[in-house]
Amino acid sequence: MTIDVSRTDLLKEIQALKKKSFIRDDMVARLCEAIQELSVREKELSAIMSGAKAVLGQKGFKESARAIFDYCKDLIGATSGYVALLNETGEENEVVFLESGGLPCMVDPELPMPIRGLRSEAYYLNQAVYHNDFMNSEWIDFMPKGHMTLKNVMFAPLVIDGKSVGLIGLANKATDFNDNDAEMATGFGELAAIALQNSRNLDQRVEAERQREKVIENLNEALSQVKKLSGLLPICAHCKKIRDDKGYWTQIESYIHEHSEARFSHGICKACAEKYYPDIDIYEDE
Repeated sequence: MTIDVSRTDLLKEIQALKKKSFIRDDMVARLCEAIQELSVREKELSAIMSGAKAVLGQKGFKESARAIFDYCKDLIGATSGYVALLNETGEENEVVFLESGGLPCMVDPELPMPIRGLRSEAYYLNQAVYHNDFMNSEWIDFMPKGHMTLKNVMFAPLVIDGKSVGLIGLANKATDFNDNDAEMATGFGELAAIALQNSRNLDQRVEAERQREKVIENLNEALSQVKKLSGLLPICAHCKKIRDDKGYWTQIESYIHEHSEARFSHGICKACAEKYYPDIDIYEDE
């Protein structure tokens, strides 16, 4: 049985029952709290499902990551942030995209983003971390000149095979970040990690297919250069000519030359040398 009724309608009905003294005040508060909690969980589930669809859409990582980030940002209430991946040396973030939330930021996007400060904790701990008074934190000295103001920040790692390979960064939520926000961001970080792994697997498959096609092309090219003799060849028992498909008798050298890549250079064997040139000892040095 499905009850199709909005949260607002439920709250109105509860208030009506309260006026008629059908339920106690403490029960009203508990019911309202439960309805509010249900609404929050429904919103969280909807955002997670939307993020999962972004992964299943098999888009490029940048597109999937952007969709996942937006769902996460909107759910938690942050207004700015970014998604970044760890570079090959493991020393810097490489930003996939950055959302300033409309705030001015004068930092050159090409500047390196070393793994330090609060984001280093997310990388090394493999878990979401946050700070709600970032401008007065110990990490403020790491911010480059011209960076936008960060009221609060949160970092959730992208973990593959037990290692953090990137981050979802969130900032400037109107209220404080909390543990539930960290739990939600962790879930979205897992989705982003799956999207990244899928993208890498797809790149590997594309590269493997490209290599396979190249090998096939090379083999076909090599085969096109090869002529092969096969089957039963009629050969004269005396003169050793070969009869071709059209019934003509051809010198064996000509036939093989025509049907293969072999080339001939003439010489004389020892038996024939003794038979036809008995006065010349061609093989005297052997």
